[in-house]
Amino acid sequence: MRSKQGSSWRYMLQLISVVAFVMLLASLSYPPGRENWLLQWASRLDPWLLLSQLRWQQAVPAWVWLPLLTVTATLLWGRVFCGWLCPLGAMLMWTDKIGKAAFKNMSPVRVQILRTVQPIRYYWLLVLLIVFALGSNWVIFLTPFALFSHELARVLQGYMPWLLIGIMAGTLLFSRLWCSVLCPTGVLLSLAARLRLFGYRIAGNCVYCEQCASACSVGAASVDTAVAQAGCLACGDCHRVCPAKAISWQHRWPSGKDSRLVPADGGAAAKRQGSRRQFLKAAGAVALAAAFWEKTVGAAEPVLRPPGSLPAPDFTAVCNRCGRCIQVCPGKALQPMPITDGLTNFATPYIIPRQSRCDLCLSCQEVCPTGAIVQVPLDKVRMGRAILDKSRCIAWEENKLCFICGEQCPVLAITGDEYHRPTILLDKCAGCGSCENACPVAGEAAIRVLPQ
Repeated sequence: MRSKQGSSWRYMLQLISVVAFVMLLASLSYPPGRENWLLQWASRLDPWLLLSQLRWQQAVPAWVWLPLLTVTATLLWGRVFCGWLCPLGAMLMWTDKIGKAAFKNMSPVRVQILRTVQPIRYYWLLVLLIVFALGSNWVIFLTPFALFSHELARVLQGYMPWLLIGIMAGTLLFSRLWCSVLCPTGVLLSLAARLRLFGYRIAGNCVYCEQCASACSVGAASVDTAVAQAGCLACGDCHRVCPAKAISWQHRWPSGKDSRLVPADGGAAAKRQGSRRQFLKAAGAVALAAAFWEKTVGAAEPVLRPPGSLPAPDFTAVCNRCGRCIQVCPGKALQPMPITDGLTNFATPYIIPRQSRCDLCLSCQEVCPTGAIVQVPLDKVRMGRAILDKSRCIAWEENKLCFICGEQCPVLAITGDEYHRPTILLDKCAGCGSCENACPVAGEAAIRVLPQ
């Protein structure tokens, strides 16, 4: 396939990926339908989601073939998932092109900065793996589908997508630093791509103009190795700009090597020095992982979670903060927890019953991609427990005719005596917050719902 045709196909796939993802998320509403099914399948292409399922459920899910499809494609052709299908990657590709046009004079500096920080990506992967293994799900939050969902959901709710803006600003200045070094999925697939069968190779007629290096947005083109490095997105930009037509797509393991393009042996002393540096960097990565884990897996203040949520702290360890449960909630009862409540709880869904009640539609259970909100029948839902303060209840304290809490309870967990004074049936209470939300007492309600 010609380079121009390949670029056209790639641009078209990336455009479809971005537009489809945005439209599907924007149309996610009650009751969830086909759009939810497509979003779930797209999210499950990410191998990190499979790792999360294996860590939490310790069982192989039925959709295991989806992430394995991504890994297989990577082992064959490199990071085609990142370069051709990822919606966030597509957005950053266009952002990078804008950056190249806007900062044309800084192009060599952008490439140099990217190449300078690239060696740390596998140490960053070590940090992510350690934090993930210790129980934090922040790694999954940083994966492209979860992160893009979270930021788009913020936009749809009227908030600024600060994280996405920051990543795009970083791309403008430092090329595709996020895709190449920081994205958990990108770095994981870069590791797998080291074993890929096919890739771009540089032939002996290379004229060392380094136009390929300038065109590569992830710093993967290198005349020193004669083979595109593991971070290559298989975009073909290097092939397209090469004036000598010395770059071609072929098997990565040819029988012979071009001696002009193979770097000279640096000697045993240099190797020993490199080993010491690697050891120190690995030790630093372990220390950073320990510090990051401590901040993201701490004890959190109990709050009212969506119906079917795993008990704390398992919920925060499995939730990827994608925001789809918040997006689909018809009564807008679910809200993302702010950063002021700590990194452990940040962006996880919760309910403030005095502000809004859960309608028990259970749609959040259907759209959760990680299993943090489990599908349970309505009669098994136990979000919290209602507590009645008779000293504040106007029916009990002032003998007023008020039974609003009982009238609003969707599961008939509140009964009234001959004077309509309420009594809670705890074995029936689902903890949805309808009673607290409807209580007419000013200020703190006479009946409150506390987390389980």
